[in-house]
Amino acid sequence: MIENTKVSEKEITYFLEEFSKGDKKAFNRLLPLVYRELRKNAHNLRFRFFDLETLNTTAVVHETYLKILRSGSVNFKNRSHFYFVAARAMRQILVNASLKKRTLSRGGNDKPLSLDEVKNHVHLSDQTSEELLLVNDALKKLENENDRQARIVECRFFGGMSVEETAVALDISPATVKRSWNVARTWLYNQLKPE
Repeated sequence: MIENTKVSEKEITYFLEEFSKGDKKAFNRLLPLVYRELRKNAHNLRFRFFDLETLNTTAVVHETYLKILRSGSVNFKNRSHFYFVAARAMRQILVNASLKKRTLSRGGNDKPLSLDEVKNHVHLSDQTSEELLLVNDALKKLENENDRQARIVECRFFGGMSVEETAVALDISPATVKRSWNVARTWLYNQLKPE
């Protein structure tokens, strides 16, 4: 089992390097290797933040993958950097879904969704959408005050990354991640607690 994990990490690194060099096919070969981890992260995010919400985990993973693929300009340093970029993409997807839900609930009306779009749509309740937007607003404030802490929150909260994975992705020490994570969580708690 450990042997396969090491092979997969080498394969992931290889395909990330090839994609960074411009080989779009390498990214397609990467998907089966990272799909399970991305799905686990989206699933954990669903239960950590959205409780038992009917969030479509598969749709979030697919949207994340497509968002990264469409960007095409990312030079991945390593596996952890890839998962950091995926965490950031998940955050953007969920925030965009929340903003769209807010717009629709306030009478805004985009073009009707096709049947395929409805099936794969990221489903969020009104309450969850508003909570996510509050978290995103607080995270934007944190980015202005301490960008590194905000990136750590993205890794840990949206990406489900460990302290060690976050340290590798952001090229900082695990001790710095732990300290900054504790400070950021306290700061966010104070921003989000009811008056």
